[in-house]
Amino acid sequence: MSEGKRSKICSVAAVLLLVSQTAFAEEWWKDSFAGEGSEPCDNNDSIVTFTDKAMEMWEVRCTLDKVQKINRLDVVILDMTCTDGESTDKRRELLLKLEDNKVLRYPQHEVLQRCSELKAKPGPGPKVETSH
Repeated sequence: MSEGKRSKICSVAAVLLLVSQTAFAEEWWKDSFAGEGSEPCDNNDSIVTFTDKAMEMWEVRCTLDKVQKINRLDVVILDMTCTDGESTDKRRELLLKLEDNKVLRYPQHEVLQRCSELKAKPGPGPKVETSH
């Protein structure tokens, strides 16, 4: 093999290695979320928590059967088995990271916001009256 070909193969391998590492390094979807614009996550029925093995919601727990990450996109497809204590069903959901660090959950068409960001939201300031 010529040195030019070997160099080209090595550079392509290095690029592929970098792309694969950056595609899987960030686990942006593993967190607790609530519906966009909802109250802080304490005592909130809309909380959804994603971990590497499960998705938990109010009265529903799902075990992740398969997680598919889409290269070069902030998209995750979750295949899971869910139970509410009475029945069990198979579900598939897609999570898309939005630019503002929120997550679109499909097929529900629901925008989720990180619980950590809901807590950090400043409340309305004190009303100050000025006399003229």
